[in-house]
Amino acid sequence: MQTTAAPRVGLACLLLVVSTVAWRRGDVFEGSLDPVVVGKALCSVVALLLALFAAPRGAARYRLGTGSLWFLGIVLVASLLGAHAYGTSVPSIAIAVRVTVLAATVVLLLRAAPAFQLLRAVVASCGLVAAVAALTGLPDLAGGRIAGGIPPLHPNGLALLAGVVVVWAAWRTVLGEARWLDALLGGGFLALMWLTGSRTGFLVLVLAVLVMVLHIRRIRVGLVVGALVAAAAGAVTVVTTGAVRDFLTRDGTGTGTLESRFVAWTAAQSWAESWWQWTFGGGLSVKYIPVPNQWWDEQLLDSSWVSALVQTGLLGLGVTMAWALWALVGSVRAPRPHRVLFLGLLTFILGRSLLESGLVEATPEFLLFLAVALLAEGGSRARLRAEADLPATLPPNVDEPGAARALVLAPAGPPSAG
Repeated sequence: MQTTAAPRVGLACLLLVVSTVAWRRGDVFEGSLDPVVVGKALCSVVALLLALFAAPRGAARYRLGTGSLWFLGIVLVASLLGAHAYGTSVPSIAIAVRVTVLAATVVLLLRAAPAFQLLRAVVASCGLVAAVAALTGLPDLAGGRIAGGIPPLHPNGLALLAGVVVVWAAWRTVLGEARWLDALLGGGFLALMWLTGSRTGFLVLVLAVLVMVLHIRRIRVGLVVGALVAAAAGAVTVVTTGAVRDFLTRDGTGTGTLESRFVAWTAAQSWAESWWQWTFGGGLSVKYIPVPNQWWDEQLLDSSWVSALVQTGLLGLGVTMAWALWALVGSVRAPRPHRVLFLGLLTFILGRSLLESGLVEATPEFLLFLAVALLAEGGSRARLRAEADLPATLPPNVDEPGAARALVLAPAGPPSAG
């Protein structure tokens, strides 16, 4: 393992997460420059520069497939063509540039560091940002849902970051490598998810954990005891308190939010006024959609798939769906340690995308989705097999053994095709 790259990789990942989370609430980017936009852009550029020089000078690069970049390229081109006709070129180009910088940074980091090192750095960054946001947002808990203070994350955005940490802790448990710290972090961030009141995130997280649990080969006694104790505590909570009922209904608004989503989804089916808009959409900057026959005029798009239809048209929607399927199939074919983590993360991210936007945008979920999709490709699988065969720990500053090194590393230059 090229340990000298770790500090730069960790800092770059932290800057990526910081630059992709919300720095303010309720505002939609419309193309104008302000301190927030400039600040996020600077974080992205610094992360890109760190990624560019992450690997030691003269060191070989890790192999990486590029098929996902073709999917992303088609989606971005479709959005730009749609934005040109829809009149949203300036903000859509700015968002496309942000997505491109993010993608380039992820590719460079994956070429410079082992898969688990990068993903661990991303998960740690998500956990750090979520912890700071939650601690500074504790006063908002009086309103029923905890939200971020600094940065001012929406409860659903905070739940995303917390859920990623829980998935990582569950993965460590499935592999039999969990320690008391993993259990502490997993339990703490699971409690944070509950406090956010994010029903979609929490339920999808449960599904992701179940998908990973199916890969357990030998169930430890401690795990069984812990699961039974947790189940018993949950049963007591359900019987003696109304916590679960309150969580699901959120003070009587449990069905209202879903009904409002149906309004936007129905409007998306007839929003386009030409075949060009149906094909290419209206650009990545389109966040609201006009809604007829309601007392309000427009509504925020709150599904990544409905957003894909409106922003990138039928072309972008079809390509995004094919991309997600590509990533899932590739994850199933990955070596077991990677397969368990990849499937857990994809289940959480893609499941959440049904009712939340941000799958293909400059967001933490896109950062994780792109990293997993790139690593799950056929062009990256040889390196994953080699990484899975390496010793769990290596002495500092010692590269991989020769046989594994030949599989994992490739000469510096263009990435291999996926």
